[in-house]
Amino acid sequence: MSVTVTVEPTRNEDSVVFILDKALLPPGTGSPFSNPLSAKDHPLARALFEIRGVSSIWILGNEVTVTKDHGVSWGSIKAKIVETIKQVES
Repeated sequence: MSVTVTVEPTRNEDSVVFILDKALLPPGTGSPFSNPLSAKDHPLARALFEIRGVSSIWILGNEVTVTKDHGVSWGSIKAKIVETIKQVES
């Protein structure tokens, strides 16, 4: 079964929240990933860092907050992020 992903903006124009219809971590727990090395043992975070322009990731419950490099547009990476989440988490 495919996971559903909803995209929500944040106050930070370089960060977007991707909300899944399933929990990735237990309630009240989160995992920050500030670079690809920190994500080496987490399949989703590791896959997201393979997308050019992703600078950090925060996973909390059923939410994945992705921060992009300032010079990268969301239009060029948002669909890739959603597709990656669906591939890894379905």
